[in-house]
Amino acid sequence: MALSLQFLHREEFESRTLRALMGGAGMGVLAALLGRVWDPLFLAPRAHLSLEPGYFAVVAAALVGARAVPGYNLGLRAALAVLPAFPFFFGAPEPLPQSVAACIAAALVAWLGHGGQTANRPAAVAASAAAAGVLTPLGLYVQQVLDAHFLGGTGLLSGLVGYLCVALFWAIGTLPANVTLHTDTVEARGLQLGDAIKEGEAHELTQRALGLYRHCKTAVLRMPSSPGRSELLGVLEKMASESFSLAEAHAALTAQLDSVVANDVDAQVKELRARAAATQDTVARRQLELAASSLGEELNHLDALTRKRERLLAQLHAQVAMLERARVSFIGAQGHELGSKGEQAAHLARRLKSLGEEPGSIAPAPLADDPATATPPHGQQRIPH
Repeated sequence: MALSLQFLHREEFESRTLRALMGGAGMGVLAALLGRVWDPLFLAPRAHLSLEPGYFAVVAAALVGARAVPGYNLGLRAALAVLPAFPFFFGAPEPLPQSVAACIAAALVAWLGHGGQTANRPAAVAASAAAAGVLTPLGLYVQQVLDAHFLGGTGLLSGLVGYLCVALFWAIGTLPANVTLHTDTVEARGLQLGDAIKEGEAHELTQRALGLYRHCKTAVLRMPSSPGRSELLGVLEKMASESFSLAEAHAALTAQLDSVVANDVDAQVKELRARAAATQDTVARRQLELAASSLGEELNHLDALTRKRERLLAQLHAQVAMLERARVSFIGAQGHELGSKGEQAAHLARRLKSLGEEPGSIAPAPLADDPATATPPHGQQRIPH
């Protein structure tokens, strides 16, 4: 099965990066205004600390960018302010302390500061920490190059650009918290649809189809490798893909119909026709009648799209029912042998293929009329193009 890299919650990552840049920019301005007061203020010579963009830019970006899991806000922000400072106490050569500080901040944000309801996956936390630990020293190097060649190393602009640069590289390092790698593109597509379709009957059917596909795939993978097993996997992938395609089409139509309120259009048609009837001027009456006819055609189009959406939902029900039958077929096949396992897999593949070809099958029927040629609702006149 092909690998699939899925970008989860893209909006959350983009907003986190933007907030991190704002935090880095604010800290850069503050650092430029305070100037050389940094070291005396934090007793750096006595504590042997090196407090510079590698710490302040990262912490400011993390504090502003993080959106804590409910119940962990105070603890997370206290940890973000304190824990990244510890690597600077050990006198390690640069940029090791900055890298470790970035790792700690990114791990905390990926774990409890990603804006979700629960803690993130351990693999995502580790990947985010590693990426931030590599990218933050690179951001520091870019900041030093900019200071040396373009900004002069002092002043408000130097502080702003330098801290922004470090915050940007650190924020990009948190990207793995929003990325997951799938070995099954069909399953990845189902998960992505589950995030895109938030509620409603289509959401429930999509989740059901994904669960059935996983159940059936697990049963197939228990069989010994054979051409029959590969054929059976292909049939299951096709059935699940068709379910997800129907769910995508239904979601697209729903979004399109939700953007227009049919009752408002109908009210406008009635108002225009009433005005046309009350108007004495022939030209004005003709213009109002043309406007009402145009909106009437839009009503016809909306009605056709509504029927098409209902048809898609019915087809999605049918496709999920086919996956249910496939699951039952696997349960039945476990009770008796069909010869070798390879023959059993081939037999099941042929049986699943025949589901959509049986007379009176529940397989999805092709979509009928196009919205442009759909029959208008009862009692409403079709408006010609």
